[in-house]
Amino acid sequence: MSSPSARIQQVMHQLMPNEVAAAPAAPVSIVAKQNGVAVIQINNPPVNSLHPRVQEGIDKCYREACADPEVKAVVITGNKAFFMAGADIEYVHSMQNKKDANLNDIHDFVKKGNEIFNNLESGPKPIVAAVNGTALGGGCELAMACAARVCLPHSVFGQPELKLGIIPGLGGTQRFPRLIGLQKGVQYTMSGKQIKANEALKLGLVDVLVKKPEELLLTAGKLALDIASGKVPRRKALYENSKIGSYAIGKAVIETARAQALTKTPSIPHPFAYLDAVEEGLKNGPDAGLKKEMQLMAELVMSPSAKALMHFFFASRATSKVKGVPEKPKGKPIQNVCVIGGGTMGAGICIVYLLKGYNVILKEINDKAAEAGVARIIDQLTRVMKARRLPLYGIETVMRNLTVQTSYDNFDKLDLVIEAVLENLKLKQDIFAELEKRCPKHCILATNTSTIDIEQIGSKTNCQDRICGLHYFSPAHIMPLLEIIKSKHTSTETLSLVLQVAKRTGKTPVVVGNCTGFAANRAFFPYGMAAGLLVDNGVSPYKVDKALEKFGMPMGVFRMSDLSGNDVGQYVKGIIGASYGDRIYDSPVGKAVFESGRLGQKTGVGWYKYVKGKHTADASLDALLAKGRAQVKDKVAVDLSKLTEDEIVEVCLFPVVNESLRIVAEGMVQSAGDLDVVTITGYGYPAWRGGMLHWGANHAKGGFKYINERLEHYSKTFGANSEAIQRFFKPCQLLQEKAKAQ
Repeated sequence: MSSPSARIQQVMHQLMPNEVAAAPAAPVSIVAKQNGVAVIQINNPPVNSLHPRVQEGIDKCYREACADPEVKAVVITGNKAFFMAGADIEYVHSMQNKKDANLNDIHDFVKKGNEIFNNLESGPKPIVAAVNGTALGGGCELAMACAARVCLPHSVFGQPELKLGIIPGLGGTQRFPRLIGLQKGVQYTMSGKQIKANEALKLGLVDVLVKKPEELLLTAGKLALDIASGKVPRRKALYENSKIGSYAIGKAVIETARAQALTKTPSIPHPFAYLDAVEEGLKNGPDAGLKKEMQLMAELVMSPSAKALMHFFFASRATSKVKGVPEKPKGKPIQNVCVIGGGTMGAGICIVYLLKGYNVILKEINDKAAEAGVARIIDQLTRVMKARRLPLYGIETVMRNLTVQTSYDNFDKLDLVIEAVLENLKLKQDIFAELEKRCPKHCILATNTSTIDIEQIGSKTNCQDRICGLHYFSPAHIMPLLEIIKSKHTSTETLSLVLQVAKRTGKTPVVVGNCTGFAANRAFFPYGMAAGLLVDNGVSPYKVDKALEKFGMPMGVFRMSDLSGNDVGQYVKGIIGASYGDRIYDSPVGKAVFESGRLGQKTGVGWYKYVKGKHTADASLDALLAKGRAQVKDKVAVDLSKLTEDEIVEVCLFPVVNESLRIVAEGMVQSAGDLDVVTITGYGYPAWRGGMLHWGANHAKGGFKYINERLEHYSKTFGANSEAIQRFFKPCQLLQEKAKAQ
């Protein structure tokens, strides 16, 4: 094995970056048999996912190698940058959505995969994984079923299945903690965090880390032969006991993880199912654990949370594929970016681009504002570095790409300008008129406005084809959503370029139409209004927040208002009201809180009181509640004091479903899936519910039909004495149509 044949060398070249090689016809093939080693290669583009045909191919090739008397040992590897990126989620998703889908079919599918992997582990000839890149989910489980693992410095491992509402189903609940220890195994699986090569070596997940791609197959082949000859013991991860520990100690680890899951995600089943499978193996042995894992995996695939998370998985990947917009733009790639305005949002947008290697200009109105903008950038970058456990001297490296100025110097070299100043139409119009004069003709002119019509912003220019909205959500360098707003003038080339930028900067882009509030803020404007209606009619704001947080929202509506600022809420409400005045509700209590100066966290008091960043209920709010309630004209016609938590959620969120369907009906998004992505990534709607419209369509009590009935009920009963309340809850036409169709 020390002198590789030309055939082995050819296989190694297939694994090298930037090397083009003809792919084997089958998704799994034996690509070489030399010196007693058979090399099996997985080649299932684009990411070598574990489709059933790949499972069957691995099984067939391994059995063929075992039947060959010249073969003493086996190496399995992947093509290009992927060993195997995990299960074929499209296939699993198709199984979920089959009309005749049942647990037995899914259980048989999981059982077959386990039989194949178990045979690799205990079959007649040892197999070593040559992990040439990504090994996640099923790929990690495949590697663990091998007798040893050899990897490269850029290889990564992990078990991210819980992010999709399922658990590792091919032995991952059993082999992973036995290889790296129970505590680490539980920690990495519950978080879904990826493990880099160096860490994998330290943990014992990897046996050998080689530095160069050309060493990978040679090292793996030699190790496989040493195991076959008995020079190196053949390890079976399923039966490793050195790191797993006793049941008594392990039980404490599992109970701690259960308690954490109960605090963070009490309503979803998969974290608890994973821990149940781990505990079964710890208590009654790995074979019992595997049996439990297969049973739970089959049940979870068909669970509402798994269906919702897989829906979100595919929906979030579809948003960048916009009909009529080329995926590869023809124009000059964007590299030189300017952000106008260094406030909280502007500073965050600067960081988005600085962290990805763009040249960034921050333009401010004067030196004092520029200095404040730089201070904000450094402060936020410091937090980023600490959160990522990176050295603080990295800030200096990042800041080298930032130029701060108060003039329009060098604007003739820009590719993209993002305006992030105050929400003042005339100010924005003046800025865009100046930008048209100063910037080259290929430069894209974008606004971060969250409310103003972008056609009005660009109305004083002759370049509206290059104007779009790039609406970041605060904090811009953390929140994943980027709403790309197109007007009727915005060119497809402009959209193609900004979609490319979104991808490079790690954002989830959603292209939306040009309407007040766009998609996210428009969908959710009824959320706060419905909550205000409840409080106006005697319901405690703390009771409302508790119900919404229990439902799965990251924070209640009143905590969210305090976070963004109650002054901001009043300002946005005015703009929303101007466009959608026939169906808004204006809360007198909310206005009273704002007028009292209780603006939220920035003033230390709003709906809550804030001490050192922590929120607590505030008894002094009662007087304002009474004052505001005395001014309510549009009172509901029923007593709301006895509403259940489920009813509070319905009152607050069913109007959001209703408005979301209006957005879809008007063509402001290209699909309902886009709206789901917006509600999850922009407003923190729980991903395990699949997004606002997925939840509505699949509501446990009857989907859209139930939501339509309840909104009609609220419209009639709550609004018996108020036409405004009737209009607020009235189901839209598309909701009525979908209700009839169910």
